[in-house]
Amino acid sequence: MSCHYSEIYFTFNYDMYSIQKLSRYTETYWRYKTGFKIRNKALTIDTIDASKTWEEQQTRIEKISLVSFLSNKQKKMLLTICRRLKRNNADFYQNRNLHVTLIGFGPLEKQYYEKIQGKIGKFCRSKHYKPITIRLDTIRLGIMYSENKSLGPIPRLSNGTVIAIGNIDKNMEFNNFSNQLTSFLLQDKNIRSESGSKLRRKFPTVWITLGYYNKKDKFKIGSKLENIFRQYDFSERNNSQFGFSISELSLVRSKYKNLRYPTLLEKYKL
Repeated sequence: MSCHYSEIYFTFNYDMYSIQKLSRYTETYWRYKTGFKIRNKALTIDTIDASKTWEEQQTRIEKISLVSFLSNKQKKMLLTICRRLKRNNADFYQNRNLHVTLIGFGPLEKQYYEKIQGKIGKFCRSKHYKPITIRLDTIRLGIMYSENKSLGPIPRLSNGTVIAIGNIDKNMEFNNFSNQLTSFLLQDKNIRSESGSKLRRKFPTVWITLGYYNKKDKFKIGSKLENIFRQYDFSERNNSQFGFSISELSLVRSKYKNLRYPTLLEKYKL
C-alpha cells in the first residue's frame, strides 16, 4: 500500500518576526477511500515569496473545478480578516469568489466537460448525500513547496497565499466525499485517460484561499501580520472553530486560478 501525496497541517506558535509551527504530514492511502497517516515535523517561516503565485495568477489556461461557493453569511468573518490584511499591506489581493474546492481538474479538452458533468450528477444522485459540515480552525500563510514528487515544504518561505484551513480530523466527511467521487470518476476510462489516473486532491484537508500578496519581491513577516494570524488561530480552542454546511456544488470553468469570472457548467444538490 503506497502513499502518493502528503499534506501539512500547522498549529501556530508565534515569535516576533517568525512563525513557528508544529506540522503534521498527512498522507492519503488512495488504494482505499479513507484513512490518513500523520507525521510530526517542526517548521519556521519568516519570509513571504509570492513571485511564483503571482505568475500563476497571470496564466490564462482554462480549467474546470468542482467547488462550493460561500454564501454572504458564510463569507462575513473571512471578509473581515481580508480587510485587516489589506490595511496591514496594500499588496494583499483578496479573492472575491471565496470557495471550497472539492476537485480541481487540469486543462482538459472541452469534449470531456459534458461527460464529467454527467458523472458527477450520477454520483450525487446515487449516493443521496446530506449537506457536508466544514470546520475551519486556523488562518495562516500558504507554504512554499518543492516541485519534486515529495511535495516537501521549503524552509522559512511562504508562497504568499493566505488560507483558512480546517483540521483534518474534523473534516473527514468532506475528505471522504471527495475521495469517493474521484474514485468514481476514474472508473470511466475516457475520463481517466484524459485527466490522468492520479487525479485527486493533492492535500487531504479543507481550505479556502482568501487571497495572495500581489508582489514579486520577497519580504519579511512583521509583528502586525503575526498578530492578525494569532488572533484567528482557533486550533487549540475546542469550541471556537468557524463552521458552516455546504449543500450545493458548482462545476465551473475559468481561466483564472482564483476563479475570477467563472462560467457555471452545472449545479448539484446534496
